[in-house]
Amino acid sequence: MDNVSNKIIDALGGTTVVSRMTETSPSTVHSWRKNGIPRSRLAHLRLAADREGLEINWETGTALKHANPDKAARPMVSHGNADEISTVGASS
Repeated sequence: MDNVSNKIIDALGGTTVVSRMTETSPSTVHSWRKNGIPRSRLAHLRLAADREGLEINWETGTALKHANPDKAARPMVSHGNADEISTVGASS
């Protein structure tokens, strides 16, 4: 198991949230826990984390803080473009 990948996935909200963010199946994200997160997907996850105000130490996978604790509880959803990621239930 890739411990850093596990921590990153958990810091972002878990397997289901990350699968929605990356528009992949939960089983794919689960495989990243074992094999590591592909570089292209990691770049997407960094953008999503930045947009949500989530600070992660990408070397260790440790969540440092969340700028808006209310957003931390809502799953993030990608609309097919890393620039169009939103949280479910978020009001604009």
